[in-house]
Amino acid sequence: MRLLEHRKLGQALIEFALIAPVLFLLIGATVDLGRGLLIYTMLQGASRDMARQAVLGYYSGSNTLPPTCTTLAAPCSLGPLTNGAHQLDPLGMSVVYQDSTTISGPPTYGTFVANANPLQPGTITLAGAINASTVYVFVYELDSAGGNPNPRWSCPSCAGVNGAAVRTSGHQLVVVDLKLQWKPVLNTLLGIPSSITFDSQSVERLEY
Repeated sequence: MRLLEHRKLGQALIEFALIAPVLFLLIGATVDLGRGLLIYTMLQGASRDMARQAVLGYYSGSNTLPPTCTTLAAPCSLGPLTNGAHQLDPLGMSVVYQDSTTISGPPTYGTFVANANPLQPGTITLAGAINASTVYVFVYELDSAGGNPNPRWSCPSCAGVNGAAVRTSGHQLVVVDLKLQWKPVLNTLLGIPSSITFDSQSVERLEY
């Protein structure tokens, strides 16, 4: 009787050893999938929030400085536009934003291809050494006025030629594009080098 019990126990251990890797793989994949969905949902929310703020006249001066409403007699509590991307900080993400070196071109960590319709958002692709778990911020204006830069990127060094404002009045379109290259934990454990690029774009019209 005791021998039979030992045999059953041994058989159960062998069966568990065979099933355990698949079981743990499924659990890991489920957790990764849930985390990926959470990251993408928060990225969408961040781009929408940033676009809603970018259309305010308060944010026409800079993407990285506090808005002008903080200097009013009754200051507002808003922070720099790029703070919106930091909503993903609790998930272990870092944020990268740089102003451009030319008003008609994106920051150095991306390339921009204009849409066939110049009044519609173009296509942005990450370029250079891109870090995983990092949110890359792109903010630009689509200007329908003839003779104005289109698209118009934030370029402080170009202010003398193109004006100091990051965005110009006239109810132009503002595009906020957030890109995040995410490498699932399961990929790291299995030694898979591939990663997933999440992209969230929001478009709003200037309110001034």
